[in-house]
Amino acid sequence: MGHVMTRKRLNISVHSWLIGLAVSLLLLLPLNQALAQDPNLIKNGDFEDGFVAGLDVANEWGYFHSGNVAAGFHDDAWDLVVFEGEHSQMIELVTATALDTYGGVYQTVAVTPGQSYQFSFKGLVRSDEGSPEASNYGYRMQYAIDLSGNQDWQQVTEWVELPWDDQPRTGPASGAGFNFESLETTFTASGDSVTVFIRAWKKWVGSGEGNYNIDAVRLVPVEAPAETTTPEPTATPEPTATPEPTATPEPVTEPLPETGSTETNTVNTIWLTASATIILLLLGRALISQKKRITR
Repeated sequence: MGHVMTRKRLNISVHSWLIGLAVSLLLLLPLNQALAQDPNLIKNGDFEDGFVAGLDVANEWGYFHSGNVAAGFHDDAWDLVVFEGEHSQMIELVTATALDTYGGVYQTVAVTPGQSYQFSFKGLVRSDEGSPEASNYGYRMQYAIDLSGNQDWQQVTEWVELPWDDQPRTGPASGAGFNFESLETTFTASGDSVTVFIRAWKKWVGSGEGNYNIDAVRLVPVEAPAETTTPEPTATPEPTATPEPTATPEPVTEPLPETGSTETNTVNTIWLTASATIILLLLGRALISQKKRITR
């Protein structure tokens, strides 16, 4: 009975230990997944860490606009314009009174000189007109990377226009949802900080409204490709002269050695006889010993 109780207690202990191990592994799984991801240097790049109250610019981000346009910033939680999580940053430009008006956000990040980085984000452009043909490509999005860490958008000289066409502002007629676009580019830091800028661009004068959504902004270090060295060419060896053919020697025939000599056969016979005799004596001794045991 004691052994049965001991086995039951042992089974219960093993079962409890296995359950505890499984629970621990499940708890560690999200941590391992987080560690496996590249470190994002952009703060609040997914816009899930809140927005400035009364301004609706995401925390950790700065903002700017050009004037001559009604510019607004919004915490957009409409699921059709959110790429990941529950929020995206929306920039609104409406009623422009001059050509080429802008509004945008930026963030300065500490980096390592000489290190390569990948900058990426998701976005979409929406307009009252609903298509680039109808708006004459009047709503576009741009980005810039200032390698000096400058935060004044008006001092940036190299803006990159994204080929992202405007879509219907209030939703596609088909109801299928919006088409998110992607930007991914790589650069090498020259100083200890860089500033990334993303801006909305309304080209034409008019009351039309453009909405520009940004999400999933990332800046991650990337490994530089391994350098490959080209082996130095080796000198081609000089051709060697082909040796003159030598005459093949005539085969020499000699008498084969004699086999089966009488002396060798005699030695082998004696050795075999002696071996057989010794084996027979050992067998006989073993049989006698066996009989004695049986008699006793």
